[in-house]
Amino acid sequence: MNELFILGELMNNPMHGYLLHQILNAIIGPTRKISWGVLYPLIHSLLADGLIDQVPDEQPESDRQGRGKKKKMYTITEAGRMRFLRLMEEPIPYSPDYEQHFYTKLKNFDRINMELQYLVLHQYKDYLRYEIRYEEERLEHASMDERIPEGEQQYILIFFRHRLEKLQFDEKWVLQLIDSHRMNGEGLNCD
Repeated sequence: MNELFILGELMNNPMHGYLLHQILNAIIGPTRKISWGVLYPLIHSLLADGLIDQVPDEQPESDRQGRGKKKKMYTITEAGRMRFLRLMEEPIPYSPDYEQHFYTKLKNFDRINMELQYLVLHQYKDYLRYEIRYEEERLEHASMDERIPEGEQQYILIFFRHRLEKLQFDEKWVLQLIDSHRMNGEGLNCD
């Protein structure tokens, strides 16, 4: 996911590592953060693989507020653009980070064609249906399991129903995006 994020961010403009770090942490939310110890080794790996290049900072000396050190700027290479497209095409492995990975792909929809957008949306729909089936089975099992104390069972069922309703809401949302995509014929209109 982090590789896709970095390549996606560099598709339009060169950026420095500090800005990539800020944007990524803003996207992944308040309870999870990416450390410099994760980000910079990934940047160095992308450089070594020829997916990004380091370019001179074109910012004038006066814009750096008296700081003499220039920031390292990175830009995507043609090989990086190809890797970005492959990462957008690849199905996301089902994991606790699935939704974050999907949102990283959704954020980059303006950089891919309509067919690939459609594929990504359908992959997310399939993931949600997988999760919905699991929650339905879990809810059914918990409601019939006589080993669970009644008081505890009540709250377990509340939680499982809530989780199922959230997944069903997300499924409805992605189905609306798919329908909008199909009707527009030019990509998503998320208004």
